[in-house]
Amino acid sequence: MKSKKIITTEVAILAVLALILTINSSFAQSNNKTDIVVDDERDVKNYSTTSKEAAAAMLEGTSKYGKYKVQLNWTADNTGKENVFAIHFLDAKTGKELPGVTYFIMLFKGETSLLDGTIRKNQTSPQQTYIIKDEGIYNLRLSSIDGSKEKIDFLIQIPLRQQ
Repeated sequence: MKSKKIITTEVAILAVLALILTINSSFAQSNNKTDIVVDDERDVKNYSTTSKEAAAAMLEGTSKYGKYKVQLNWTADNTGKENVFAIHFLDAKTGKELPGVTYFIMLFKGETSLLDGTIRKNQTSPQQTYIIKDEGIYNLRLSSIDGSKEKIDFLIQIPLRQQ
């Protein structure tokens, strides 16, 4: 009985990961309601999205050396539009949010081609915005977390602008 639950859970996790890694313009469907964090006070607002509006995705991971858990609430949009990233750092052991964490943020096309003008050093803002001109897979890197060697990469896919 337990083995069936484990297999079902593994399949569900793989399905969720596949959806996150293949976010595209079909992700935002009409009348889809999405809860996202919209400010540093952690107030949750309910937004409706349509196929012409941005979709929200929540990405999460642990930093390279395991000190921080990072939650990235990404309000995704098509090329040429604002992509908003709400960033929350948590202590990986306790799960408690850590206010005022400093970090560097940068955006790569693919995994290695750094985009000019995307490096922002010594940030403390819980929200960052980038306008991305070309479709494709991008790597959003948070590094030097609180002055440490900790870093984390998030792969995101930007779909072509909708007409």
